[in-house]
Amino acid sequence: MNIKRWLALGVFVCAFPLLTGCWDRLEIEDRGAILGLAIDPIEGEAQEGITGPDARSDLSGYKLTAQVAIPGRIPLGPAGQGGGGGGEEQRPVWVVSTIGKTVDDAMNNLQQELADKLFLGHLRIIIVNQKLAQVTGIHDIQDFFRRNAEIRRLAWMAISVGDASGTLSAAPKLERVPTLYLTGTFDHAVAMGKMPNVFLGNFWSTLSSKGQDPVLPFIQVEGDKVELKGLAVFHQDRMVGSLDSLETAAFMEITNQRRAGYGVAVPIPGDPKHSIIIKAYKRKAKIKMDMENGKPTFDVYSLIEANVEEKTGRKSVDDVIRQLGDDTAKNLATGQEKLIQKLQGLHCDVFGFGEYLRGRNPDYWKDIVGESREKWDEQFAKTPVHVHVKVYIRRSGMSTH
Repeated sequence: MNIKRWLALGVFVCAFPLLTGCWDRLEIEDRGAILGLAIDPIEGEAQEGITGPDARSDLSGYKLTAQVAIPGRIPLGPAGQGGGGGGEEQRPVWVVSTIGKTVDDAMNNLQQELADKLFLGHLRIIIVNQKLAQVTGIHDIQDFFRRNAEIRRLAWMAISVGDASGTLSAAPKLERVPTLYLTGTFDHAVAMGKMPNVFLGNFWSTLSSKGQDPVLPFIQVEGDKVELKGLAVFHQDRMVGSLDSLETAAFMEITNQRRAGYGVAVPIPGDPKHSIIIKAYKRKAKIKMDMENGKPTFDVYSLIEANVEEKTGRKSVDDVIRQLGDDTAKNLATGQEKLIQKLQGLHCDVFGFGEYLRGRNPDYWKDIVGESREKWDEQFAKTPVHVHVKVYIRRSGMSTH
């Protein structure tokens, strides 16, 4: 009997600590939930923050703009549905700015201006000023977020043309929360095959690799209009160039991004005054590596399935549909070759050829490249890359002309 009592007491003592799971709870109304952050360089010296006078970075300081959610005002539908009328009192978010010597210093200064504890678990997007990304790089910026356990790896980081803080002050008509509109823009672009899925975790993973450079979304905001301009190209953690929409399509073709959403115009054979637009809807790519004279060469084979999107003029194209596919393939191959030449000139291997080489021939990588990333950058600029494109036109629509 005594043994049973002691066993029951032991079970109670062991289970009792498990019943205190909510002792450190914090109500959502007491959190300062940040939905979006914009980071800009500042002119002149930043004032001393609460982290002390020894806070230093490559810049004089950072301007941090945060979009803070107001509890109870985040809408459940698009703009114009629910939530009552507009006006400043009905805004679902509050945009507040502060400065600091470093990103963490600016975050601490921001906390001084808010009554609630800052919470980054709902952070959806980080916008970085293009000038900052080009001049000093984003190492010091991303270091803070990479060390913070609250940051979601599925959040987005993007580069803005001009002032980054303006992106969080935009008021798009389709969404009352600018951050949700921006993230929706990226998510839909990925779903439609217009942009690779380069979310924050993907960027960090590529940045840590030894044979590939990362890319990020490149945007421009004018008033309430948000335009996705393409991709920002990085050499390690510094922005060195950008890709427009057509170059982004070529990048996705080479890197085996299956979803396709871009179209290309091709002249109609025998009718130079008119053209036909071929739009891809699915693609597949394969990279083959060979060693020639002790050095690597790459062949990229792209298979693209497309539809006829539009045709001008009255001439029927049914009898030249195969030739149109071949002409489209030549057009796309030219675009891929120009893109590869451009990135070789920048010494930026955003395609991951270096990672492919390191995985297929680790002995060569260890003996020739080693741990020096600069050696592969120099070799990539001189590495032969041959492209082979095949286009199949599957559907031409209901028209026979």
